[in-house]
Parts: sequence; C-alpha cells; structure tokens
Amino acid sequence: MVTSRLTFFPVLERSEQAFILALMEMVVNGVSTHKAEHIPYELCGATFSKSTIAELCKGLDPTIKAWNNRSLSEREYPFLIVDALVIKIREDQRVRPRSVLPAIGVNQHGYREILGLQIGDSESEAS
Repeated sequence: MVTSRLTFFPVLERSEQAFILALMEMVVNGVSTHKAEHIPYELCGATFSKSTIAELCKGLDPTIKAWNNRSLSEREYPFLIVDALVIKIREDQRVRPRSVLPAIGVNQHGYREILGLQIGDSESEAS
C-alpha cells in the first residue's frame, strides 16, 4: 500500500495510484530506477526522477518488514530447500555481485513457500 500522498496527475488520482504501483512493481522485479524513470515519459509525457521513484518504493518498507517478521511457528514444512542466486546490486554507490540466499519450505500439501531471504557475500557455506 502506498502511504505517500504525492500527486502527479491530480485529475486522475485513482489511475495515478495504479501507475505508481506499476512503477514500484517494476523496481521490485529488477528494473533499475534509471530505466524506470523513462517509462512515465514514454507512456504519458511526465517525468519522474530516479530519487522520486526510489522515494515511492520506500512505501514498500512496512510491507516487507511485516513479511520478514511474520510467525512461521503455526506451519509445518517437511522439506526445506536452501539455495543461492548471484545478482548485481547497487551498494555504496557502485554495482557489485551479491548472493541472495532463499530458504524455501515445502508444506504438507506439496506447495513451496519462501520462508526467508538473506543477502550474503558469496554462495559459500559460511554465507
């Protein structure tokens, strides 16, 4: 849920919310803020800066925090899968490879659920 009250298109506020959510989803799915800043211009002639898009994405922080802090004690997972995926992230104003370490549980019904994610320096056992 977007808590920010930035209004870029006052006449079309509902459509604007859908548009902003779409921008946030692009960033979550790996589109860089640099690339995302050009999309509003192509679609509707408006420009958003990288910092504006980053500020909008901060609205996701409470949702992410709630997911990270959810209780898993009521569920059973007969199988646990721990893996690693190397991605490039921007950190300290430079791009570098980091490992995303997901923990995936398979529940009693055979469905996989992401139990947690952690960022590590490598795909090593220590990470």
